[in-house]
Amino acid sequence: MIVTDKFVFVHFPRTGGTFITDVIKKFFPSAREIGYHLPRFLLPNEYSHLPVLGAVRNPWEFYVSWYHHVWPRDAATPLHSWLSENGTQQFEGATRNALNLGTDSERLDTLIEKLPDEVDYRKKNIPNITKDALRKIRGTGVGYYTFRFNHLFGNADEVFFCRQESLRGDLIRFLELIGAASDVVPAHILESEKKNTADHSHYSSYYTPELADLVSIRDGAVVERFGYTFEPAPTADNANANP
Repeated sequence: MIVTDKFVFVHFPRTGGTFITDVIKKFFPSAREIGYHLPRFLLPNEYSHLPVLGAVRNPWEFYVSWYHHVWPRDAATPLHSWLSENGTQQFEGATRNALNLGTDSERLDTLIEKLPDEVDYRKKNIPNITKDALRKIRGTGVGYYTFRFNHLFGNADEVFFCRQESLRGDLIRFLELIGAASDVVPAHILESEKKNTADHSHYSSYYTPELADLVSIRDGAVVERFGYTFEPAPTADNANANP
């Protein structure tokens, strides 16, 4: 989470947050990181009056990006060793485990045991979910994406969201709405390179029909809220028509 004198940014992993963070730190001298993936409910009261910025991503694409980003680096951490069943599951099995996080109480108990009672949000690359936070998913039927969305943002009706798919334009619009877009900021946002990307094929190629349907069920509230759909990979003709 980054606080400034004009707004607060809550960072949802794998949604373009590194790009947004770089923009904030470059153009807002008051910017200060007060916790890595810090949930909004832990925002200090002195910043509670400020508008809140967040970012989201198509859930089907999120799971693919998340898998490619964290598995090589974090495979031994409690969450990812649980998801992959100690490395025996690849994308399909691990993603199914993530989607069924709130439905399998026995496996959920196993994961809760591995998590800390408290989190030091000043540290990066650590399990930043507590036992108590994860207990709240039991019986909800929601997937990991929705759990993280709810945990990070709480009552998200008051949050302005950038979609990762239209990140640059949405970020400019937010800064314009709050009167914080100086003359040079939009140009920088439009011209800057992507940050912290994961290299993989189009997300649709990773899913069986059954697994794709499971995302629409477990993360259905987010899918409906933001109007996301499961889209096939673009054809060569379409790709050439939309450079």
